[in-house]
Amino acid sequence: MNRRTRMRFKTDLTVNVTCAELPGSPVRARLADLSVHGLSLILQESLPEGTLVRVDWGDVTFTGELMYCKPQAGDYVIGLKVEDPVYETARKCVMQ
Repeated sequence: MNRRTRMRFKTDLTVNVTCAELPGSPVRARLADLSVHGLSLILQESLPEGTLVRVDWGDVTFTGELMYCKPQAGDYVIGLKVEDPVYETARKCVMQ
C-alpha cells in the first residue's frame, strides 16, 4: 500500500550527491523521481538511514535526510526527505 499523499514525478536526470558516508564524494547518481518534499535517487553505494545528504542538480541544491536505502538491480534506491519543498527551490532557481 502506498502511503504517500503527494504526487511523484518520474525523472531520469544525473545529479551529484555529497555526504560524509560516501567515499570520493561527490558521486554521480540518477534522480528517479521527485515530489514536494522528497527525492528518490539511484546510487551505486549503500547508505545508512538518517544520513544527511546534499544533492546538486545544475544550479539547484537540495539537502535532506535519507529515509530508506533498498537494493535494486545491483544499485541502491534511496529516499530522501528534503528540508525545503522541492518545487519551491526549483522555482526560485528558475526565477533568478
